Amino acid sequence: MRLVGDRGDVTYVPEFIDRDLADAVVRELSADTRWKADSRMMYGRRVLVPRETAGRGGKMAQPWTPALALVREMAERHTGTSFDYCFLNRYRDGNDAVAWHGDRDGTQDARLVVASLSLGATRTFQLRPKKDSGLRHDPVGVDVAHGDLIVMAGDTQLYWEHRVPRDPRVTGERLNVTFRQYRARE
Repeated sequence: MRLVGDRGDVTYVPEFIDRDLADAVVRELSADTRWKADSRMMYGRRVLVPRETAGRGGKMAQPWTPALALVREMAERHTGTSFDYCFLNRYRDGNDAVAWHGDRDGTQDARLVVASLSLGATRTFQLRPKKDSGLRHDPVGVDVAHGDLIVMAGDTQLYWEHRVPRDPRVTGERLNVTFRQYRARE
């Protein structure tokens, strides 16, 4: 299902992986992932980032787990590209969130493909045009559940930003696996 097509390419794939594989990935990541709580300066003071993070594969210190490697291969077949590593977010409950942002990973190439797998509690994923994009479009949102995939490609990171807002009604944990590239593939 296409979520964004105007100066971007964002698709939503419900039930990209089945429940058994999704549960296996959660078990593996829960068993041996070294999560960290980051902080950053905001308004002159240091505050905790409202989620925990980790990474796998590529230059990351933690290797691919067997189930995660299988899902990466599935995501590569689905997108027609390859992924070097993944970035992990752990939302402990609905109080954890990520603010509006674009995924550039410090590169100059904003056209990298990002495949984002949701595991655990259902959370809302929202997109909106960047203020300087010239687009006049209402925010778009979808509730992503255990095993669902969001793929962002094309000019998405140039013209759109996304977030997972706080939702105090959510009591369960959500893991988000974003498969990423160091450079775009031809």
